[in-house]
Amino acid sequence: MKIEPQEFCSDRITMNYSKIFRMLSIRWIIGSALMVFAALGVVQHSGAASISVLAVVNGTPITNIDFEERRNFLIKTTGIVDNAETGEQIDKDVLQMLVDDIIKREEGMRIGRGMEEVARQRADEIIDISFSQHGENPNDVLKRLGIDRSFAEQKFFTDVLWASTVQTRFAEEFANVQNEAVKELERVKANARKPQIDLDEIVLVPGPNRTMQQTAEVANQMVAAIKKGADFGRIAQQFSVAGTSQESGNVGWVVLERLPDDIRAIVENLPSGTVANPVQIDGAVVIYRVNGIRLNGNADPLESIVRVGRMILPVEAEDLESRKAAANTVFGAIAEVKTCQDLNRIHEGYGSSSDFDFGEFKLAEFSPLLREILLPLGINEMSDPINYSEGIVVFMVCDKAVPKLNLPTQSEIETRIRNRHFSVLSSRYLAQLRRKAIIEYKDG
Repeated sequence: MKIEPQEFCSDRITMNYSKIFRMLSIRWIIGSALMVFAALGVVQHSGAASISVLAVVNGTPITNIDFEERRNFLIKTTGIVDNAETGEQIDKDVLQMLVDDIIKREEGMRIGRGMEEVARQRADEIIDISFSQHGENPNDVLKRLGIDRSFAEQKFFTDVLWASTVQTRFAEEFANVQNEAVKELERVKANARKPQIDLDEIVLVPGPNRTMQQTAEVANQMVAAIKKGADFGRIAQQFSVAGTSQESGNVGWVVLERLPDDIRAIVENLPSGTVANPVQIDGAVVIYRVNGIRLNGNADPLESIVRVGRMILPVEAEDLESRKAAANTVFGAIAEVKTCQDLNRIHEGYGSSSDFDFGEFKLAEFSPLLREILLPLGINEMSDPINYSEGIVVFMVCDKAVPKLNLPTQSEIETRIRNRHFSVLSSRYLAQLRRKAIIEYKDG
């Protein structure tokens, strides 16, 4: 997420699962009743609007309520643009997601007996982690976003159960992960001083309701949304078919020379924090983001985590002389400032409606302009006064954690390898199940 100098930090949310089985039981009962009316396509909901059946998958109905809740969840958690140009494709994607979720859950229940409870607990953890911010209660965040927790639970329960199902179904392919990780860790240690890059990815593939061209158009819309502040990780969680979707799209640190030539050509010259334009690779459309770069065994300074304070002297006048006068006022006021507490007192005295605490972020996450301003600053060092639309602004670094060059653990490498296997096997497995499924779409 790019943080522009002039904007107030938006919520940084991530994703959790609890009452899921009770919810699934209730939904099964409701679903059984709906199946009686599914052929009609509409069910009257007592005292309220009618419930429409949009599709039936292996006898399980998908209603307009399911659709609207999932669509709302998708828009609110990813920040993708919903307008006349994108709305139709979003509708198609949401309905396909719901169809696939039913297929995945059914297969998970068939193969993974005994996995349900563990999947439910893990999904709960994902929601609590992902929808927490600065210690805020995730239920409060969900309520503010207008997201029903039970629908979020259903989505993440399905994701976790499906991941377990794929690993169970293809156990032989995953059997050698530990040995592969040992060899990979040896290569990492041997190449520690070679150029390395920390990558995120979103992998999109065409589907029953989306051609390759449409998939490429969706990818372009995602990149545009990410550059405007949409969260890369949440989009990966929702859309990416890669195993890394469970890690918010994070591939991790890789030695640059070990990347395939076509991928290396895309990412090797990108600065930290940059999102590449979508590219078609092996029948998929892939979006890469560079999180960090290491040269000669040294950590990238843009990996530093900084907490930033922002003092604002509100200025409504737009003429240059008024702005110069305001800047001179600020220069005088900050002359004796030594700490963020000092700067905060001045900020409060100016009566700005914005908080002084700008937030804590990796330097690579800021926009290029603000990144250039903050990079050379140490703790309790501030920028010169800067002219922004809301007034005269001074930034100060209140805390800064310089990264250490830590090699990945064997466990982290095992996860990375499992994700690689999952990316290939999951898509193939789901395509087989789609062909076997009995899917009936209702008109309208």
